[in-house]
Amino acid sequence: MATASKRLTRKDLRQPDWFQTTSEKALEFYAGNRSAVLIAIAALVVALLAIGGWQLLKERQDTLAAQEFARAMALYQSAKYGDAVSAFEKVQAYRWSRYAILAHLYQAHSHLGNNDLDRSLTAAQRFVAASEPGSLYREIGLLTLASIEERRNQCKQAIEHYGEAEKISGVLRDRALLGKARCSEQLGDIKAALTNYKEYIKNHPGSLVSLQIANLEAKLGGAPGVK
Repeated sequence: MATASKRLTRKDLRQPDWFQTTSEKALEFYAGNRSAVLIAIAALVVALLAIGGWQLLKERQDTLAAQEFARAMALYQSAKYGDAVSAFEKVQAYRWSRYAILAHLYQAHSHLGNNDLDRSLTAAQRFVAASEPGSLYREIGLLTLASIEERRNQCKQAIEHYGEAEKISGVLRDRALLGKARCSEQLGDIKAALTNYKEYIKNHPGSLVSLQIANLEAKLGGAPGVK
């Protein structure tokens, strides 16, 4: 036997909608938990103010750091490396600014300008540690660090850092290949030097590097004991 469908009554039609029901429940909850709700609201306001204050602080630091960085760069470009080192230190005081990280890189090059390899190495290490993995900044930092190590005759470490830079992107890959080749040659590893020089020459046909390849191949062929 078929059952009759339920007929909507006026009472059914007068039932409150979801918004009305929900808002009434919320008001009931607030009435019963007023203290807790007020504390939560206050905490939210404090958190929002803290976030806003933090953003203002960062913007303020960026503005001041940018001014100091411009002064330091002017000294660096004028080859006043000693003054530039001190100026870049002032930039680093704004530690929450993006310029503070760059200051380490240019400080490393300023020390290089004064032929102070020890301080230059320390500054380059700080820059690499502060840069994002896989970024162009990290690649530049690794190449800077490796070139300093190469000048300090620390070729094993230099090859390692040149190799890390090579893996990041193709932008500066050729520089890393040449660095690895030079250091391998300095360590007497002719085969490794040839491998890197030949990889470089693929993108630079006709380069003078081809002469170095010929010299190393002749050396390798004429000296059985050479690695």
